[in-house]
Amino acid sequence: MEVYVLRLGHRIGRDQRISTHVALTARALGAKGIYFTRMDEKLFESVRKVVRNWGGNFFIEVAEWRKLLREFEGLKVHLTMYGIPLPEKIEEIRRAEKLLVVVGAEKVPKEVYELCDLNISIGTQPHSEVSALAIFLDRVVGQTFTLSFNDAKLKILPSERGKKVLKLKD
Repeated sequence: MEVYVLRLGHRIGRDQRISTHVALTARALGAKGIYFTRMDEKLFESVRKVVRNWGGNFFIEVAEWRKLLREFEGLKVHLTMYGIPLPEKIEEIRRAEKLLVVVGAEKVPKEVYELCDLNISIGTQPHSEVSALAIFLDRVVGQTFTLSFNDAKLKILPSERGKKVLKLKD
């Protein structure tokens, strides 16, 4: 399954840290790339640096959200606490060959709910878009502990205590 993420409404200055975490979560849990609705050079470079060091072909770029939602050829899933609970639709989602996952920053326009094929909830309590994306990707893609990248320069060596990072190449 090819998975992409659309981050709606990134507000420079206010959302930089959380948007970075959305992008890093998308990459670490199996997405191929992320689209933002506006350019944030500092954030984009930060994510690209992670990709250079930790590997993968993950991309980060700007897209006009309406155009992307209208033209995307695959299943479009909007994560919202107002949607249908994930367990009720997970098998349908897993059957998709190509998936666009939409997560918001600020109030999501009504049009997003209409343009997406599914509006899915990860629980029914207020929570962050990072947690929603992480749970969704873990349950749908299921590569949280098996995903690795051949071109990585760094790799974590699991240990009960301490931090062990193996330098693979320069």
